[in-house]
Amino acid sequence: MRSLIWSLIERVFPRLASALLMVLLAQYVTPVVIGLYAWPMLVLTFYYSALDGAIRQVVVPSLANRASYQFLVQYRRWASIGGVVAMLVTIGLLWFIFPEDLHTQIFALLPLVAVPIANSYSIIPLGFLQRGDEWRRLANLQLLVSGLSLVVSVPMLFLTRSLAAASLQVLLAELLFAVLAHRAAARLGLPAHVEALGAGTTLTREFRHSSGFFILGWLQGQADRILLGAIAGTAALGSYNLAMAVARNPGDAVSSSTANVLRVRLDKADGVDDVRGAANVLLVRAALLSAALVVVLNVGTEFILRPFLGPAWTKPLDAVYPASLSILVTTITWSLAPVLMARGRLAWGTPIKAVGVVLAIPIAVAAAHSVESAAWVYLGRELVLLVLLAFGCGRATPYRAVGLSFLLTVALGAALGALSQLG
Repeated sequence: MRSLIWSLIERVFPRLASALLMVLLAQYVTPVVIGLYAWPMLVLTFYYSALDGAIRQVVVPSLANRASYQFLVQYRRWASIGGVVAMLVTIGLLWFIFPEDLHTQIFALLPLVAVPIANSYSIIPLGFLQRGDEWRRLANLQLLVSGLSLVVSVPMLFLTRSLAAASLQVLLAELLFAVLAHRAAARLGLPAHVEALGAGTTLTREFRHSSGFFILGWLQGQADRILLGAIAGTAALGSYNLAMAVARNPGDAVSSSTANVLRVRLDKADGVDDVRGAANVLLVRAALLSAALVVVLNVGTEFILRPFLGPAWTKPLDAVYPASLSILVTTITWSLAPVLMARGRLAWGTPIKAVGVVLAIPIAVAAAHSVESAAWVYLGRELVLLVLLAFGCGRATPYRAVGLSFLLTVALGAALGALSQLG
């Protein structure tokens, strides 16, 4: 449980810092500007999914031999270059597509170009610290860098009232974490560990499978935004993006931290019963943490964000309720990927992710009616994918955790819905 808590802290603070900047920024800019920020972030999340998400699946076992370690070094090089090129192309396209009065805001996005470099250079020390179960140390590092990034970016937000603050916050969080993680890993013996590495084989094949799986996962998670922006416009995308930033950023932190801890634990599991048992123990606890987070998010939205942002953002905040319920589902679905990998069945996840991409179409169509309707369809899509992924895991499926996720979704949905009707 302690590993889960510290891993959650490690993942949640950067996302909370990002969500806080978006909420503060919403006070000074229009939904169009928020939507403008969403486009490069789509590309950045693709980078995180296709490369960072995939390499995290194999980084811990890749530190066991020299060939795998060299693969990590090569990954660091080409992931940096690819990410920088993708971000430059995206910002350049925005410059040519959008009118001149938005060029100042587009120029403010330039700090995002360096984010892939910082992210890729943190992967080796991150894997080394995870391998040593240094979850508390990682949490403390993220707490520190998130705080420092806000100390710089919040005053900039008040001074410039532009996207520069949000862009700089993301860059500072990644850059400071990379530097501090390298220092921590060096103190704990990473150089000596690398020198002592022996022969072995790389996990390139597993990385490719993971990358394909997570690319489809990105398409599943972001196709709704892409289609929504194309169908309903950038202003509607901005409203949807704010709702998801409030509801999903903390939830994604719970989901990814749970998957990180489970991945390390399953590396030591032997046999299908061990895999299922380890997954059940961790995921049941994670589901209960997710339920508490859903309650906190909805209470905070009603009593803090609504008075703070005012009536202009009423519709996006209405969508927080159904979007937050999806946390209970994705906490389990994100962790089923390590279960599939532990059983050598990650290929089963590819067609399931493709189903998720197709189901983005009704989300975008619903958004043409309202952002809240889109969030309800989003929740339905996640429930469908949970059933399919649980089936794909076969006998390794953590049925207790899956059942609890469904139960909590229905119970909290009914309870929060009744309270909102009374309000």
